[in-house]
Amino acid sequence: MVSRALLAVLCIAAFGVGCYISPFILPLDILSRILKPEAKKAKPLRTTETPAPSALPTKTWPEKKQGDRKPFKQERAYKNIVGFQGDQDDPFRGVDIHIHRNGEADPCSRQAHYHEDQDGDAGLSPTSKALLYAAERFAVDRPLDKFTKYDFDALLTHALAVGNGNKMISEMLKMCDMGPGRTVIQLDHEKLVRIPTVQSYPCHFHTREGLRVTSLKQLATIAREEAKFPAGECTEADQTAGTCDNGATSERRELHLYAVPASRVFIFAPKYVGEIFELPHVSVPENLPVWLEVISLEPRVFDVFNFFDRDESAAIVDKALKETSESHRIKRSSTGASGYNVNSQRTSENGFDTHGKVSQAVKRRCMNVLGFDEYEESLTDGLQVLRYNKTTAYIPHLDWIDDYGKKQEHNFDSAGLGSNRFATILLYMSDLGVGDGGETVFTSGWPVGQAEEDHVQTNEAIDALRESGDVENILTRDSWEEKMVANCRSRLAVRPHSSRAVLFYSQNPDGTPDRSSKHGGCPVINGEKWAANLWVWNAPRGGFPGSPKNQHVVEKNRSQGKVAENVGQKKASFINSKKDPAMKRAKLLFQDTFWGQLGWGDPPLNVNTFHGHQVSTGVNVSATNNELIVNFNSGMCKLMVKL
Repeated sequence: MVSRALLAVLCIAAFGVGCYISPFILPLDILSRILKPEAKKAKPLRTTETPAPSALPTKTWPEKKQGDRKPFKQERAYKNIVGFQGDQDDPFRGVDIHIHRNGEADPCSRQAHYHEDQDGDAGLSPTSKALLYAAERFAVDRPLDKFTKYDFDALLTHALAVGNGNKMISEMLKMCDMGPGRTVIQLDHEKLVRIPTVQSYPCHFHTREGLRVTSLKQLATIAREEAKFPAGECTEADQTAGTCDNGATSERRELHLYAVPASRVFIFAPKYVGEIFELPHVSVPENLPVWLEVISLEPRVFDVFNFFDRDESAAIVDKALKETSESHRIKRSSTGASGYNVNSQRTSENGFDTHGKVSQAVKRRCMNVLGFDEYEESLTDGLQVLRYNKTTAYIPHLDWIDDYGKKQEHNFDSAGLGSNRFATILLYMSDLGVGDGGETVFTSGWPVGQAEEDHVQTNEAIDALRESGDVENILTRDSWEEKMVANCRSRLAVRPHSSRAVLFYSQNPDGTPDRSSKHGGCPVINGEKWAANLWVWNAPRGGFPGSPKNQHVVEKNRSQGKVAENVGQKKASFINSKKDPAMKRAKLLFQDTFWGQLGWGDPPLNVNTFHGHQVSTGVNVSATNNELIVNFNSGMCKLMVKL
């Protein structure tokens, strides 16, 4: 038996030998954790007071010594695109990126720049790293400089929402992809690029002023030129990062991006009445600056300055007076989604200018103001031209079309998969003074700057109107017109003057109707009022290819032998046969409006037209019900078109 003393000596010797040789067998960091458990990590510092579920991770990349980082596959191309001139020329360095939900003035997340140098790499900001990391998730055969705007949407959404590859669905991803029941099928739906790591649809991004961001180069330019120094005091995170200077955030710049869900449309996000939105990307005659000024927050109403001029105003009226076609000439106004239905409480007159030179220019300008980067005819109605004579008016109504019970073939449910009017731009072509009437009244709004205690209710306004005697010999007592004048003098009302333009929304950002946008045309007390309005839809409207349908109504109507709606509207495809050298560089026009190139080698031109419309290729052209007859200089020939 070995004595206890000898056993103790052997154990001590074995322990000593083990301690001596263990560093050569186990890494020191593992050994240190065995001998000394790791201290509990402190909670990370919040960068803002509000949650930031979709912000970039504040520490996306593992810590490395400067120079040890392996370059990204497309880093060289990225630096060329965004304009690197040196390691310190990252356009996103020192820029906090704030993400807003569509139509919301306050941001929902923030990616702060003060974490950017924590990994020792001064060459790339966290934003650049996230963009490059996202680019590597795409197919390797798609170079970064060949990305379309749809690729860019997926790239930026991935960078802002997914970050370093975490596949957890963030709130931003849920917002961008509203699901199969609410993602409207737009004309470019097949071009959308899903986010590779999660296979969901991306957002598209706009500046505060509505400009759609479509490329890395454009994003970098905006970051360099438009990122603003914020006003206000330092946050706790700024103080920790050492970027404060006597309470001012002198080192920080902010870039605000507005994330719009796939298939949805941009909506301005006003914060206060009187706020200004400058729109340098909108071009108008005389190159005047265009800007919006907020008139009301609920409903969302804006004055649009320098949108059109008095010459264009006069041209619209002149063309309306000369129009002779039954479908477009000035006549008693109608109401409803389809057909000609006279309403006793709409006593104005109206006509339509669908393809006039000025109306086409105004329509394209309108789409630009509303944040569309491409013009699409199917998203607009024709320019509706209105004439209000003395005492005529239009009762308050919504421009959003309410199809009760879904009885129409067209699906008007814009909150789901349907399309409807989402915005209206009103144009005024007459000067009316105070007391002349003719205002546009928003019955849910109150006069600009009026205190709540000064609000006048309708019954009080009617009493005041009767006491004034202003309409005593003009309007019938207790009539709907008298009530309208009272509302026009007590609620939010826009007074017409020539070349004034006003924008308001009929939908909320989620596609539901904005009931507060109910508005009416006030009775004219003195003079005559000319106006026009352009309705813009959130997806193709009825009668155009791709317009959403209530399929059960379509099937029912066809089974009963009913013809399709909008039967008067025809779809025509024009193709150059390449048989006449004189038409080698042909152009297609409607009246004086250019529709597109129709020369040899040009793709077919698909247009919507009506019986009686005349198109031109620079020579005499006339249209009949089922064929297009083109009179070329070389002789008469027939070009069959599918109508």
